[in-house]
Amino acid sequence: MTEYAKEDDYTLRAIQNLPTGGTLSRYFNFAAGQIVTIFSQKAEMSDKIQSSRYSEYPVATSVSTALTSQMHVQNFSSLDYTAELEQMHAILKEQGGNPPALDEKLIKKIDKPSKGPLG
Repeated sequence: MTEYAKEDDYTLRAIQNLPTGGTLSRYFNFAAGQIVTIFSQKAEMSDKIQSSRYSEYPVATSVSTALTSQMHVQNFSSLDYTAELEQMHAILKEQGGNPPALDEKLIKKIDKPSKGPLG
């Protein structure tokens, strides 16, 4: 399930928690004309000794933490279709944002249809 959050008047964040435990965040910045996608995942592991002859309590011997993060920036002008962009624009307005109008100047004259490949 995707959650939406207004970052400011012209930016909408779409957040998805992935089954792998990672997070996919997409920032639709209508002032900059860009979509920034950030994937991040944190993993922690710890090894424990059940007990030893000197202690009856488990003892943690090591804790490992790994953080994976990737970022991708895409200009509106490189989109094949604008349907998702139009949807995110509408959601931002519903949440009280005031993004610039989606016109040909903003999306650098995308001359592709706003419908998906199947019409």
